[in-house]
Amino acid sequence: MDYKKTLNMPFTKFDMRGNLTIKEPLFRKKWEEMNLYQLILDSNDKDKQFILHDGPPYANGDIHVGHALNKILKDIVVRYKTMSGFYSPFVAGWDTHGLPIEHKMLSETKINKEEISKAILRKKAAKYALKQVERQKKQFDLLQLQSSLNDKYLTLNPLFEAKQLRLFQKMWNDGLIYKGLKPVYWSPTSQSALAEAEVEYKNHISPSIFVAFEISKGNNIVKKGDKLIIWTTTPWTLFANAGIALGEKFEYSLVKYEGINYILASKLASDLIEQFNWKGAKIVANFKASELLNVEYISIFNLNPSPVIIGHHVTLESGTGLVHIAPLFGEDDFLIGKKQNLNMIMHILDNGNISSSWSKYENIFYLEADKLIIDELKSLNALIQYKELEHSYPHDWRTHKPVMYRGTPQWFVSIDKIKDNIINALEDVKFYTPWAKKRLSKMIENRNDWTISRQRAWGVPIICFYDENNEIVLNDEIFDHVINIIEQKGTDAWYEMSNDELLPVAYRNLNLKKEEDIMDVWFDSGSSFLGVNIPNSKLPFDLYLEGSDQFRGWFNSSLINSVAYSNKAPYKNLVSHGFVLDAKNQKMSKSLGNTVDPLEVVKKYGADILRLWVANSEYTNDINISDDILKQNGEVYKSIRNKIKFMLSNLNNFEFNENQQLSGIHKYINNELSKLQQNIFTAYDNFQFLIVIKEINNYLTNLSSFYLSIAKDILYVLDENDEQVKMTKHNLFLISRFIIKALAPILPTTAEDAYEHFNSKNKKLSVHLEKFDAYVKFDAEIEKNWKEFFNLREQVNFMLEEAIKNKQINRSAEAIVTIKSNPVNEICLKQLAKLLLVAKVEIADKMSVKNAYYFKCERCWNFFEEIYIKNEICESCFSILESKDFYGSN
Repeated sequence: MDYKKTLNMPFTKFDMRGNLTIKEPLFRKKWEEMNLYQLILDSNDKDKQFILHDGPPYANGDIHVGHALNKILKDIVVRYKTMSGFYSPFVAGWDTHGLPIEHKMLSETKINKEEISKAILRKKAAKYALKQVERQKKQFDLLQLQSSLNDKYLTLNPLFEAKQLRLFQKMWNDGLIYKGLKPVYWSPTSQSALAEAEVEYKNHISPSIFVAFEISKGNNIVKKGDKLIIWTTTPWTLFANAGIALGEKFEYSLVKYEGINYILASKLASDLIEQFNWKGAKIVANFKASELLNVEYISIFNLNPSPVIIGHHVTLESGTGLVHIAPLFGEDDFLIGKKQNLNMIMHILDNGNISSSWSKYENIFYLEADKLIIDELKSLNALIQYKELEHSYPHDWRTHKPVMYRGTPQWFVSIDKIKDNIINALEDVKFYTPWAKKRLSKMIENRNDWTISRQRAWGVPIICFYDENNEIVLNDEIFDHVINIIEQKGTDAWYEMSNDELLPVAYRNLNLKKEEDIMDVWFDSGSSFLGVNIPNSKLPFDLYLEGSDQFRGWFNSSLINSVAYSNKAPYKNLVSHGFVLDAKNQKMSKSLGNTVDPLEVVKKYGADILRLWVANSEYTNDINISDDILKQNGEVYKSIRNKIKFMLSNLNNFEFNENQQLSGIHKYINNELSKLQQNIFTAYDNFQFLIVIKEINNYLTNLSSFYLSIAKDILYVLDENDEQVKMTKHNLFLISRFIIKALAPILPTTAEDAYEHFNSKNKKLSVHLEKFDAYVKFDAEIEKNWKEFFNLREQVNFMLEEAIKNKQINRSAEAIVTIKSNPVNEICLKQLAKLLLVAKVEIADKMSVKNAYYFKCERCWNFFEEIYIKNEICESCFSILESKDFYGSN
């Protein structure tokens, strides 16, 4: 007889292979046609909210793997929250203003910006930005996001711009915004001021020079003709020299060399004499800094008589202890310059060239002028030493070119006025990495006033008017009038309408002129908590989740703006992720050829594999990606999928009975499922998706090695009405249902695929419309009762492996195992043998394994002392076949 035909063989149409690249577009189409996203939102109570606010990526170019990491993490959160019963819309946003868009548009259109008006430039920039949004939207769609990307927010939307300007209005009224002359980061390549968040530090080689300034007015300590030596790495700032600062508490020395007296800090003098190779130099006098305060010198290039002063920032860590002061080219220099009423000299144009005031250097780029300046210093016998120095230097994060501190009239947010409030607001925020709160607090603590003005055209204009004396004319009447116009027409109105058309009637015909600067794009995105317009949502939002670079970016600007608006942080929870590196921990770079295109990954492996890579990573740190790493995740995926397939294949035509009673090992397995559920929910709630994957994978692996092995003997062999079959299928139903749901936030396609093949009476239209059931409380007593069994099983398995290795047996089913005592009182030795997957269990003083040399049943493949029907099948199989009249019909 062909006994295989008498078995209850498993069956399911759920494929062993994922075929994700084929199925994902099909499921995406299905979800779109059924309007699944809206169905999900409608299925949850609007009053029970979890709002993740999507930080807007820049609308320029294709998405990269960092974008994919970020959006997938957010999508996992939103999917989990919606399945937990929360109203959790995923409203994506885009940052659509700023210099890169302006530059890229000009580059692609081959337009010279000097030949078109700002209004036309803005129209073209907006068109380019919207095109990029559509491009990225289609690419994000491929990641299987639970979001209607059509329901998005854009920083160029008139309503968004109007809300941003109303925030600006409030901050102006509260005295948090001011305009003033101050050195700020200035990018000659962008021809605009930059905020701290727009500056990156890279190594740069600068000239390191020691320069001597000749004293023109001495005193009883130093004489006319003696020289003050300073050290600088910015020779181009010497044109603006207006003073030399000493440290108030330092002692200084007069060093005589070749008949000339030089002034140096006493603690540095000996080392500098050696560094300058001044053989025969002698220290002839020592004195306090205060004794030089009535001394003047001639500034080498501008020839102004300039004072020796005290500077709070002077140190003895490097240089000479004397610091050259150029008030418009450094923050400390500016503070000292204002205090001492020093000359404020600006010789650098917006593009970085030297102005016409210096005919010899006119229109030479400031960095290129350094060599000429050094040559002139040599000719004037003012250069003491010149070397090159490689050091960390600020660069424009977009053009990657060096930036400078340059004094220009700019608009600022006064951080100092609300700094304590900002730091205090973080007390109400939950952080998920131990260093995050301290990092953000420290950044705010050390932050200077925020430069929010930019000298460009593509952005939100700063609403302000000036009278004929260049005095600011600005009040609520003007604000309200202009913002109402912008709400209807967008910020293009600022450039298309005349000054009088923009102004209320009472302010027309007064020759008022409007501000030409625009706002920093970080002020745009930092206002998004107001501009996003998520239906039914309330501030603060539940979660901000971005890359770790946003501690100095969006986390920071949003926090400042929100505290200015409501004295609260905009987020209740803050999570950050690291950067994506290659397998060798190197940053992704086109020049290195190590970039990984997420769209190519989706094309090759499917989005679910990319999503599994995200979830299966410790994303709060920098994480690695490579083809090998993706393949490793592919193996994890196959393992999980195969175990789901096994469970589904044994639930064909099964009708779940929620009142099914469980006993023995089935009760234990059901209890372990409760433990898994609890662990999974805790991990999801704490955004620990790696733990989710580990818990599921480990659970299924352990289940497969034990319970599913036992289940095969039960499900394939026993009668369908047998209680053992019912209990086993009951558990497989609950396990597979939970695993499919638990995987849905991470593997939406695979979960939907499995759900379509899951047999259940009350199925929804999609697994993503399902809700997580409240888990049954884990019973520690049940686990405790079975602890001894699993300790025994571990010992027995070790002995069985040794016996197989020594060729005593071919497999465990042939073995008789001797144990000292039965660890589970509620089961007999015969049942224990089934749980240990051996032929027989006996009790004796010593544990052992031996070959039973029993007969093999051709139906169930287990080994027995007695075999029925021509030595083919066991007693149990014989009874089952006889009850089904297999023999009577033949």
